[in-house]
Amino acid sequence: MHSGMRIEQAAAQIVCQQANMNRSKGTPPWKMHEFMPHTDKPELTMEQAMEAWG
Repeated sequence: MHSGMRIEQAAAQIVCQQANMNRSKGTPPWKMHEFMPHTDKPELTMEQAMEAWG
């Protein structure tokens, strides 16, 4: 892994933790990839897609 990506991942982990600690009740938890602009969003599994689309 490139050293810049390790720094981005470490920062995203800290920010994600803080965001989840301070989110409102009923708000879905943040995922670390949402704070990493240079990574691709993970693909949904079939079960996740079916749940999300109803």
